[in-house]
This record gives sequence, structure tokens and C-alpha cells, in this order.
Amino acid sequence: MTVNPIRPTLRAWYVLAILIVVSFSAGINRHILFLVVEPLKVEMNVSDTQIGILIGIGPAILAGAGALLFGWLTDRTSRHILLAVCVMFWSAATALLSFATDYNMFFLGVMFLALGETALGPICSSITPDLFPGKSRVTANIIFAATGSALAGVGTAASGALLGWLQFHYTELPTIIQSMSYWRSAFLIIAVVGIPLALLSASIGGVERRSINASVEVGLETLKMYFQLHWKTALGLYIAMGLYSSAGNAVMSWTPTYIVRVYGMSPADVGISMGLYAAVGALSGIGSAFLVHRKLNDAFGSLAPRIMFTGAMVALLVPTLMHLAASNPTTVFLLVGTQIFFASFGSAMFTTMIQDISPAKLRGQLFGISILIMTLLSSISPLAVGLISDKFPSNPNALLWAITIVVVPSILAAVASMWQSTSSFKSTVTVLSV
Repeated sequence: MTVNPIRPTLRAWYVLAILIVVSFSAGINRHILFLVVEPLKVEMNVSDTQIGILIGIGPAILAGAGALLFGWLTDRTSRHILLAVCVMFWSAATALLSFATDYNMFFLGVMFLALGETALGPICSSITPDLFPGKSRVTANIIFAATGSALAGVGTAASGALLGWLQFHYTELPTIIQSMSYWRSAFLIIAVVGIPLALLSASIGGVERRSINASVEVGLETLKMYFQLHWKTALGLYIAMGLYSSAGNAVMSWTPTYIVRVYGMSPADVGISMGLYAAVGALSGIGSAFLVHRKLNDAFGSLAPRIMFTGAMVALLVPTLMHLAASNPTTVFLLVGTQIFFASFGSAMFTTMIQDISPAKLRGQLFGISILIMTLLSSISPLAVGLISDKFPSNPNALLWAITIVVVPSILAAVASMWQSTSSFKSTVTVLSV
């Protein structure tokens, strides 16, 4: 059995940095998509329900199956090569969004984009425990979540800035870009970045697989046996994470549109402002999670991430409900930043919680299954918001009420799922640590 080094190597930090950069690039696609809902809706003459299907159901159709496939491939192939191939695939899908001539073609591009990006979860979750031994694993997970969440906010701001620049400098751009809508050209620019990003991903090289628990040889029967013994633990965690993600997807996919629609701001201005508030909220949320985990870990051990995650979900209800009383865009941005703070605080524990219940050679598959469930549950919320909003087309606040109606029950159900699976989680951790 290979013994892990006492401290992570310089290469470990390099790999972590690459994974962060790749995740940031993948997020840019989604940020732009959420920001251009209004101009997209006008150009394609579609309803809120159709937009909900596009940004909710569309990504889930292939991403669900892709999560299982990429989880399986992660445990059996060279992870750096798999990552590089997926980067090229989602970059090609992003380019398709630039040239889609109708709703159906755009829908196809969103499906393929989500499929390629699905590989990120299993690969990142699988690699970090192999490079960061002992307590440094949790530190690496939190750093990954912290920078990822902060850069997500920066990505939203950068997306808004890119849209704004393109909108006002069209005459200075190449003819191929001037021939399309400014928001379409943003997708094309992001797609081209995928080429050097794929080469960067390949530079990670092979990473030896190590165990953080018992050394387990894994085959198909072992996977079956795992779920026979630990299905309550896994399902409870997966459902909680899925509902949590569903709530977040409803907020992040529709709040920019709500601000554009009610307050008359441009997508570019919304992206810049919302991105900056989100970046501050994310960075402070993850930083707080790091400090709180250090305090709780000594007292509660492996239960600490679950306690933090559950607490964050409960706290998230407060700013969500306060949106109903907001009367100006600045207040809305502040509340979004607060929501991101609690969301980042809780989601910082995602990877650690899954790793804690996963044998070494099953990490990719178990993370893939978690993504499948999260994707399916998350896909429902944007559609549900669109359906509710379309029922009250003359009410300017219909979209806000629709978001609230979807988000609050999702959070409450997530808390219940975590609470009921606590006992089985303790049993699973005990078995894996033997």
C-alpha cells in the first residue's frame, strides 16, 4: 500500500490551480447565458416557460447520463486526458450557441455544453484526495470551493463587462462578429479560449490513485455492495445537495432577468454589479467556512461539514424572503450577495462530504451519481419558475414570487433530508475508517 506524503507537493498545488482555472472558464458560459435571457427571449420570441426549459431541462437531458459515464471513466482512465477532451467538447458546444439560428438549435447547444462540463465534478473530486493527504484534503477542497465561488462572481462581472464592451465596440470587430448579435459573439470568444485551456488541462499529467480510508479493490459487485450497505447515507446526502442546488439554480438563473425586467438595467450592468456582490459574498462565505470548520472539526469530526451545510441552508431562508420587500436594485444585489455568502459557506463542504463516504476507487462514480441527482433536481427549478411567472404576465413581481415559491420549499426539504440521514452517515464513516 502506497503511503501518502506528509505534506502536499508543489505539483499538487499546480494541479489544484489548473482545476480552478478550468472550472472558472466553464462557469463563464453559464454566466453569459443567464445574463442574456431577455435579449435571447426577444430575438427568438419565446416565453418564460420556454426559457425555463432551456436553462433548466436542457442542461439536464444529457448531463444526467453524462455524470454516470464520466464518473465511470474517471475511475478507469487518465483523468487529465479526459478533462482536456471535455474542455474541447464544451468549447465546441459554446461555439454552436453563437451560430444557432433557432430555439431548437440553441437548445441542442445548451445540452452539449452541460454534458461536457459534467466531467468536472467527478474529475476534481477524484484527484484532490490523491494529491492532498490527511487534513490538507479538506483545506484543498475549501480552497477549490473558495476560489471557484469567488471567481464565479468575478466571472459574472467579467461576462457583464464583455457584453457591455461588445455592445459598444461592434464596429471595431471582425466582420464575422459584426454579422451576429453582440451577445452571440460573446459565446464565440469564450469558445476560442477552450483551445489553450485544453492544453493546460493535459499538462496536469497522470496522478496516482490513493486511499483516504481503507484500501479497497473495486469492481462492479463492490459498487452494488456499497449501495446495499450505505444507500441511506448516499441518498440522504445526494437529495439534500440536489435540493440545495435546485434552490441556487432558481435564484442565479432568474434573478438577473428579474432585475433587467423590473428595474430596466442592461444585461451588462446587471452582470457587473451582481458579479461583484457575488464575488464578495462567495469569498467571505468560503473564508468563514474555513475558519468555522477548523473550530468544529475538533469537536464534531466528520459531522462538522454536515452541521455547517445544514446551518447554511437554514440561514439562507432569511435573505431569500427579504427579497419580497426589496424596492431597488442595490438592495437586490445586497441580498444576492448575502445569499451567495450562505450558499458558498454550505457548498464548501460538498466535496468533503462525498469523499468522506467514498472508497478511493469509487470516488468518481459516487460523485457522478451525486451530479446525476443534483442535475435532475436542479433542472426542475428554472422551469417551475418560468411556469409560475407565465401564469401572471401582467404582474411585474410575478417572477420574484415565482423564485421564492420554488426556493423556500427546496431548502426546507434539503434540511429534512440531511437530518434524517445523520445516523446512517455515522455508520458509513465508521465502516470506511476500519
